[in-house]
Amino acid sequence: MFSVLTLGVASALAYAGAAVAQRAVASYVSERGRRGVLRGAAWWVSLLLNLLGAALHTAALRFGSLVAVQMLGVLTLVAAPLLSATVLRRRMTGAQCSGIAFTVAGVAGLLFLTRSAQSSRTLAPSETAGVVGLTVTVLAICTVAAAVGRRTMTTSLWYAVAAGVAFGAASALTQTAVLKLTDDGALRLPVSAVALTIGVICLAVGGLVLCQLAYRGGLEAPLATMTLVNPVFAAVIGVVVLGDRYATGIPGALAGLAAAAAAGRGVFVLAHTRPEAHTRPEARTRPEVHGRPEAPVRSEAHTHPEAHTHSAATVPERRRLSLGQPVEVHLDGGHEPLDEFLEVERGKRLRLEDVPQHHEAGELRGHQ
Repeated sequence: MFSVLTLGVASALAYAGAAVAQRAVASYVSERGRRGVLRGAAWWVSLLLNLLGAALHTAALRFGSLVAVQMLGVLTLVAAPLLSATVLRRRMTGAQCSGIAFTVAGVAGLLFLTRSAQSSRTLAPSETAGVVGLTVTVLAICTVAAAVGRRTMTTSLWYAVAAGVAFGAASALTQTAVLKLTDDGALRLPVSAVALTIGVICLAVGGLVLCQLAYRGGLEAPLATMTLVNPVFAAVIGVVVLGDRYATGIPGALAGLAAAAAAGRGVFVLAHTRPEAHTRPEARTRPEVHGRPEAPVRSEAHTHPEAHTHSAATVPERRRLSLGQPVEVHLDGGHEPLDEFLEVERGKRLRLEDVPQHHEAGELRGHQ
């Protein structure tokens, strides 16, 4: 059990580092397009950490049950926001900490109810077909839901659900492939193990692409969703395909509902929370123009005349802006702070989704 715990914790930490790196890649793609992504260090760091996490996860599946190993993935949800806050030098907000606590408590409660899962065993051919069919069906539903979604966060969460399903199914197939290779010997290389390995590679690559799409909506909420869906789908595979039964009874069912509600609350809080931005000390004191605070500059044409005269940030077109839409920001002083949250260079293109949520869409504040 100690080996499973050690390998599972190490795998969770590697996946947490990969999640932070992938979020950085997603931000880079949103701002500058897809060109040059492969030349960036963040992409290769995320790839190497994902490979390391997968290797450690595979080793853990050799010694423990599918549900028990997936349970340890909850630690990713705790480590990733902390690591992200450290790397980006941001302070975690109270709502962010609350969301993490609710999600971890809910997932831990759900997985505690599955503690009676049997030890690792291989999937029969019919069971493998059942896992593949169930996975393809759920992935198709999630992909279609993400494609028709109009809100960035909604789309990200659907992609996160799909990624969690893909990774959960990949873990189930990986366990069977590893056990077959161990029992029959690597030199004999069973055909079934080769087929399972190909399926695992396809699911792993697909899950990597899906979680990259999910991280466009942020880090905490998609990661929480994937961490929740992954072990739950593994438990579904155990019940529906492997025939596992968990002795819960009515009290256990009520506890499961409470845990699910807590996890859902945590995901909802994380989906509507952004980490506190890091600011320079001099940016905290708002300058004044002619003895009064700087007036906001809106994308509407109905701004105060003095705002056009004294404001350093202007939006060139008279139209309403929406979140995620790029706007051109012009500064008179080269590299100057924009409000208390952002710093931009002359002519840099920003997206309004970079502005904290308590600001109105289409409103920017500037300083001379």
